[in-house]
Amino acid sequence: MKKFIVFITLLAVNIISSQNKESNGIIKNSETLAPIEFVNISFEVENSSISTGSISNESGEFKISYIGNKVTFSHISYETLTTILSDDFNEILLKPKEFTLDEIVISTISPRDYLKEVIKNSKNKIVKNSVLKSYSREFVKINDEYTKFSDALVDYYIRRKNGKSDILLKEHRAFYNNIIDEVEGFNAYNLNSVFDVNDYVKNAYDFKELKNILNNKSYTFEWTFKEDLNGEQYECLEIIPNIETEELLNKGYVIIDPKTHNILEFKIYTSDEHLENSETKSILGIKFRLNHILKWSKFKIIDDNYILYYNKKQVNIYIKIGEKVDDELDFNSDLYVYEFMENKEFEGNKYKGKTIFEAGTSFKEEFWLKYNSFPLTKTQENFIRTAKVN
Repeated sequence: MKKFIVFITLLAVNIISSQNKESNGIIKNSETLAPIEFVNISFEVENSSISTGSISNESGEFKISYIGNKVTFSHISYETLTTILSDDFNEILLKPKEFTLDEIVISTISPRDYLKEVIKNSKNKIVKNSVLKSYSREFVKINDEYTKFSDALVDYYIRRKNGKSDILLKEHRAFYNNIIDEVEGFNAYNLNSVFDVNDYVKNAYDFKELKNILNNKSYTFEWTFKEDLNGEQYECLEIIPNIETEELLNKGYVIIDPKTHNILEFKIYTSDEHLENSETKSILGIKFRLNHILKWSKFKIIDDNYILYYNKKQVNIYIKIGEKVDDELDFNSDLYVYEFMENKEFEGNKYKGKTIFEAGTSFKEEFWLKYNSFPLTKTQENFIRTAKVN
């Protein structure tokens, strides 16, 4: 059985736990000192095939348990930095990238048609009969107040080219706001998530949001080729909504590897300029309005394997049902892959639930710390400390 260790395994942690170091800090733009969200953090063990990593949260904060001395911080828009961290709080400053080449691509194929080819090529690159081991978590907020949180170690056994998979839910936690016990009947507090944990990997690999944009003539694309001072090259397709279109549109970008023509990253989110076009609709007495969406996926190509390593989904909606429900709801999910294995058969009992929250709490170790998942914000940590365990 061929196995690719993309991130650290629990076995490796146990073997060399005595060498582990712990550090935390914040990552900032060196020029503006603004926090940088979702920076890739990696380190390698000398004379070993082990390579592991983490990712900063939306506030630029990180907290990692690592091995060795040097830690590398990388981001598509900033110069890569490799440094030695201190045991105290670390302020990491990343310099915005300067490009030796940044030009619009002139081609006989249109950017729209090129993106269609890239999506098809990327989907064909998905490795079947493989497993993605992940740390996944879900948040629910009602009227800007956290009401539910859950996280788990989730194994995704991929069987099909679109990323559809069976999942094994391993160690998991779930917390909820005290007010839930005081509310009777159907209400917004009954909702665990609008997302299905079974589909997180599938939704990243099927590029549905990109396909919808391709089929909408209200979008144009700017295709550029970039090369930074270190010789790193990539293509960028900026998604540009028509400002005059009177419908709710998105914007975003797609990062493409020019050598393999695979998608390395894509981010789609609601265009602020089109928010006024969001309409309140009514179906069977239920009124709702979409306020905001975000879809963000990152991929790596390792040993010719096309691997999802981060996926984020967020949606904010307003909903009104009679006199009991009149709320703004925010649902957020994050998935961080810490290990990829090829030719792996499904082991265990298939999880049949739709959310992590409904699985409740059951764990033997502090998995949210051991697997170097991106840290919670202070507000999120405060909620967990005061919440009830499900």
